[in-house]
Amino acid sequence: MEKVLFIYNPHAGKGAMKNKLSDVMEIFMRAGFEVTIYATMQQQEATGIVREKGKDFDRVICSGGDGTLHEVTHGLMCLPPEERPRCGYIPTGTVNDFATGIKLPKRIRKAAQIVAGDKSHAYDIGEMNGKYFTYVAAFGAFTSVSYETPQATKNLLGRTAYLLEGVTKLNTIKAVRVRVETEDDCWEEDCVLGMVTNAKSVGGLNLYRKKKIYLDDGYFDGIFVRKPENPIELNQVMSFLLTGAENPQVHMIRGQQIIIEAAEEVAYTLDGENGGSYKKTVITNHKQAITYFHGL
Repeated sequence: MEKVLFIYNPHAGKGAMKNKLSDVMEIFMRAGFEVTIYATMQQQEATGIVREKGKDFDRVICSGGDGTLHEVTHGLMCLPPEERPRCGYIPTGTVNDFATGIKLPKRIRKAAQIVAGDKSHAYDIGEMNGKYFTYVAAFGAFTSVSYETPQATKNLLGRTAYLLEGVTKLNTIKAVRVRVETEDDCWEEDCVLGMVTNAKSVGGLNLYRKKKIYLDDGYFDGIFVRKPENPIELNQVMSFLLTGAENPQVHMIRGQQIIIEAAEEVAYTLDGENGGSYKKTVITNHKQAITYFHGL
C-alpha cells in the first residue's frame, strides 16, 4: 500500500477542491493509497510540511494554484534526491501554467485519476539565489500581479487579471538596466520585463508560437522585453505578449545558468509568488530534479 501525503489549498479557484474532496479521496482509496491530508492555512505552510514529512511518503500530491505547487516543489528540493517522492498536481488555481505544460486536465476528477496512476516523468527545476521554482523567475511588468491581486479578483477575472495588470503598467513601469550572461552570450539592455522559464505559457500567455519547449533538457529560456520608446514599439511588445510573434523589442536567450545583474535592487517573482529583491541573481537549472505525474 502506497503512503500518500495530500496537501491542498482550500481557497484556490473559488474553493473548488472543497466540493470535490470526497470524489478525490474515493479515487485515492480505489488506488489502494494510505492518505494523510493537510489543508493549508497560510503561505509557506506546504513547504514546511513537505520538508519535514515528505521523505516518509511514496508520493506527495498537492492541489491548488501554481503557488501551492511552488511551495511543494521547494519543499521537495530541500530533501536529498534519493529521498524525494514523486509529485502529483491537481490544478485548481487561476492560470495553472505548469499544469498546461505537462497536459494535466482542469477537471479535478480527471486530474486525480492521473496523479493516482503511474505515468510520470522527471522534469527540470530552477534555483534562484537559493530559492527553488517550478517554471519561471521574472521581474517587471506582469510579474507582481499574481501575489498583489486579491484571490477574489483572480477567481473572477482569471487570466484577464494578468493581462490587464501588465497592459496598465507597460507605459508607466520603470525600465531596469540589466546585464545578462549565459554560457554562450552576454549583453546589456534597458528592460521592462524579464523572465527565465521552461514553461510553454506564463500567466496564461503563450510566449512561444514557433519554438518547441522542453521541460527536461537542463536548459532555461530567457525572455527580455526592451522598454518601448514610441507607440509602434509599444504595439510590438503587445503583439508579442498576445501572440508570441518575434519582434525587435524582445531579446531571447538560452542557457543552463543565467546571471542577471542590475545597478539597483530588482523585485522578482518565482512561479507568481514573491521571490525577493536582488541586484544580482544566479539562476540555475537542476536537470530532471523532480518526477511529476503527467497527462502527456
